Amino acid sequence: MAQVYRGLHEMLQREVAIKEMLADPARDKESVSRFRREALALAAFRHQNIVTLYDLVDKNDVLFMVMEFVDGPTLHELIKEGPLPPEVGAAVGARIAGALEHAHFRRIIHRDLKPANVMLTKSGDVKLMDFGVAKDVSLEALTAQGMAVGTPSYMSPEQVTGAPVDGRTDLFALGVLLYEALTGARPFLGRTSGEVFARIRDGEYTPLSRVAPHVPKPLADIVKRALEVRPENRFPHAAAMRRELEAFLSPRVGMSYEAFLVGFLRHRQKLTETEVLALLTEAELNVVEDFEEPAKVAPAWTRWALAFLVGAAGLGAGLTLTQSYWMGLVRQLTIR
Repeated sequence: MAQVYRGLHEMLQREVAIKEMLADPARDKESVSRFRREALALAAFRHQNIVTLYDLVDKNDVLFMVMEFVDGPTLHELIKEGPLPPEVGAAVGARIAGALEHAHFRRIIHRDLKPANVMLTKSGDVKLMDFGVAKDVSLEALTAQGMAVGTPSYMSPEQVTGAPVDGRTDLFALGVLLYEALTGARPFLGRTSGEVFARIRDGEYTPLSRVAPHVPKPLADIVKRALEVRPENRFPHAAAMRRELEAFLSPRVGMSYEAFLVGFLRHRQKLTETEVLALLTEAELNVVEDFEEPAKVAPAWTRWALAFLVGAAGLGAGLTLTQSYWMGLVRQLTIR
């Protein structure tokens, strides 16, 4: 629907991101309406963890959004390099929950929360962006009743079935995002969108405690509650989920989340030492000196193949392998 450029405001010497609408305004009125609604939603927000809109420009019937330029990686890029340490994942999740809390207060439901729509700045801020399919509950719906909107792997059960959505839909997506951030793998997978939708609808996924046993139980329980199929079994609102994440972090992170995330970005070599020294105190540097990276979960087919080979060797030696042994073996077969 759009293309984003890196630009410069010459008078202010400020870098900006310029989002250009690619739809033909004469033939695709719905896309034009969505683009304008995204701009109106961003204009209504005043939150540290939501990307800032500076201007909406209409030039020769083409719309442009001029937005804050975020100088850092997306969460998707960070997860591709490996799962996040539990405290880092929780810190990012708490900031996203805070952004959703603000958006939901403004009666905006994001509906497309995923790692590609979250960025980390070099100063340790978490930024939620891309409200292109957001729903303003105070405005007339652009999507027909019963139609699903969003990215398949991150959609809630009510989205995939076309049922009414509310803020708890975003909390389900945040649960999916946290599961992926902590394990490196999405909870709901399938060969087709239909298979993914069926697993989401039925709540069919491998529990986080089995995929990533290193994740502390309080954090795993937060993710589990966010992924409940029935909305009434999830957190009642974003503030409740944010508070649970902050309660988990409180005894574990003795500094601001921003400083903590700067330390993590330094560990992942996303910052120069000069940039780090300009942001962190000596005491903070000592605390964030080392981050223990969790093991990366092997693809499912690799784990089963290894389990089969080891099991075959065991059977060849005359051993009897129980189902519990097999499951324990599969859980242990991870790669660094």
